[in-house]
Amino acid sequence: MTLLGAFVLTLLGGGLLALGSVAPEQLGALGAHSTTVVPLLGGALLIAAGLSITCTIGILRRRKPAMYGLLLLGAVTTFGCVLALVYQALGPQVIVPVLWIGVGSALLWQHRAWFDGE
Repeated sequence: MTLLGAFVLTLLGGGLLALGSVAPEQLGALGAHSTTVVPLLGGALLIAAGLSITCTIGILRRRKPAMYGLLLLGAVTTFGCVLALVYQALGPQVIVPVLWIGVGSALLWQHRAWFDGE
């Protein structure tokens, strides 16, 4: 689940970085923020995708710190999604990543004994 989510994050981050090179008057409502906020958000998404891929590799090698790192990254991402929903920066579509992260984190936490070799 995490690798698929990281792939989607990579696509979104790359798309937002590409939007930073478009002329502001061509983007309508995003025009004023296209040169500052949009590329910054794209870079943040690419960093989050890289961190999640790194933690996933550590999880496949049964590294407990990687599990905690991925859970922490999921909590930060979920917090950001909830803030975006509260401040109406995004619509109800933000519930999909929150559910995705919640299910993935619950499965990871439920099987944490696997990291001890049991």
